[in-house]
Amino acid sequence: MGTAGTMTVRLLAIADVDEYLASMAAINAESGLDGSGHSHPYGRDEPFDIEARREREIRQWSTPLDQPEWARVWGLFDHDDLVGHLGLSGPAVRSGLHRAQMGMGILSTHRRQGGGTLLLGAAIEWARTQPSIDWIDLGVFSDNPGARALYDRFGFTVQGCTPDRFRIDGVSVADTSMALDVSASN
Repeated sequence: MGTAGTMTVRLLAIADVDEYLASMAAINAESGLDGSGHSHPYGRDEPFDIEARREREIRQWSTPLDQPEWARVWGLFDHDDLVGHLGLSGPAVRSGLHRAQMGMGILSTHRRQGGGTLLLGAAIEWARTQPSIDWIDLGVFSDNPGARALYDRFGFTVQGCTPDRFRIDGVSVADTSMALDVSASN
């Protein structure tokens, strides 16, 4: 667990799933607003469906790391309020279980206060202790330079860029793939 001012990070448990989903819905609703970068590839006409996600999240959070489609999520808390999250998830096939996909979001009111650093630090530290995980992969959108700079600081390297990867509410967004080697040999 880490701390930045009043913010702390901890691995979420099944009992946190409803609070996590509500927080995720709020973060997703802010994506791309007022010139801020996009944090997910869904347009305004695709609202976040909490009910549809609950069962999937519980199943993935309960899945062992040696099974496809596992997930672990860290929460960023300001006092008792969940204000951000970082999730790592395993692929749908066994042959890719050495790689974890990462996604992260923080409420706009809590960005640029060290929370992203806390979340990344906790998740990377955890991943480095997992013998089955060698890589963390992520995608960062071209209109989110702050996130890109954070990932650069943690040593993620660019693997490639897909121009016009998404069209979100009429805006073309490129997606840059990045990866971090977290294997024991690193």
